Amino acid sequence: MSRCRRQNPGLTVRRLAIKYYTHGRRDQLQVALTFDDGPNPPRTDQILEILEGRGVRATFFVLGKWVERFPQAFERIVARGHAIGNHSHLHLTNLGDFDRAEAAIGNLLGRPTNYLRAHYFNFFTCLHSPLALSPEVKIVDADVNPADYAKTDPQAIVEATLNHPSLAGGSIIDLHDGSESDDAALRLARPLPMIRALPAIIDGLRAKGFELVSLDEMALVDPVAWRYDGRGTFATEELRAAIASMGALEE
Repeated sequence: MSRCRRQNPGLTVRRLAIKYYTHGRRDQLQVALTFDDGPNPPRTDQILEILEGRGVRATFFVLGKWVERFPQAFERIVARGHAIGNHSHLHLTNLGDFDRAEAAIGNLLGRPTNYLRAHYFNFFTCLHSPLALSPEVKIVDADVNPADYAKTDPQAIVEATLNHPSLAGGSIIDLHDGSESDDAALRLARPLPMIRALPAIIDGLRAKGFELVSLDEMALVDPVAWRYDGRGTFATEELRAAIASMGALEE
């Protein structure tokens, strides 16, 4: 059984609770397009043009390091009216640097973000983040992940999205407009198949009767209580020590 234990036996034992959302209300025919790992000019700008041409608002989960490197690209996302989420600063497997990312994002956004997505969906990284544990922030997963980052055929991305077994009212769709890699060629090449697929994805979702909305237009429901899954075993000693000082999770 998972439990929290403080190093000081005189302190009260408490559980570090993490809850995340995978979908909105199932009784409403709304779906949310979300994009991870940007901003990534000019690829993000190509996506913005497609979204604007079809009258779609989306949500962009951005990396702090790219916001710092490409501030004007980030500002163009905001200027087009899309919702913004925090996707960490460096996107390293076991580093929960959401608070560092929030400083970069908030500096340009002028307000806190309301949404956070754990990179690699590794929720252990949220444990050492006051931001992630804040009740004002919603941690958002997705129930439709077509793995566009691993596909080179646009039609395969279209089919993996529109025929996904979990696609329903309230679905959150996870796509990628960038990459965590510092290799510029990879970062620019990876989103191209998804960009080619995006018009057909939007048209196909609408043909199924869905309204496309951003997360701030969707009522998120049925949060999932995260349980320790062992991925924290591979965290750095520094991160594990910091989490232990808060109340380490054990099996």
